[in-house]
Amino acid sequence: MGWSFKWVSSFHNDFNFDYHVSFTPEQLRSRVQYYNYENTYYGATDLPGISVFYRNERDEVFHTYSCYARGIDAVSVTYQYLDLVPKGRYEDELAIKQAWIRHHDRYEN
Repeated sequence: MGWSFKWVSSFHNDFNFDYHVSFTPEQLRSRVQYYNYENTYYGATDLPGISVFYRNERDEVFHTYSCYARGIDAVSVTYQYLDLVPKGRYEDELAIKQAWIRHHDRYEN
């Protein structure tokens, strides 16, 4: 996308599975997904989450915080703007909340 800052990706590793934001085909078939500290079912292969880590002077890395679902709203400017408009996020008619979110190249023209 032409961004100039360094990105770190979880692509091709287990990170998202370890922190319960990506789900295997088996989990989807079982209709049980452990997400946001509870067993539930969304039917999505990936769900939103934020994790924070700290690396000390000995190069040890510690997981210090995670949040999921509506917990990530504070760091997403998009949600804050949508919450100001008359219809808000307009999610009441959606099969699952946040179904309106798409990758930048998957919106209809």
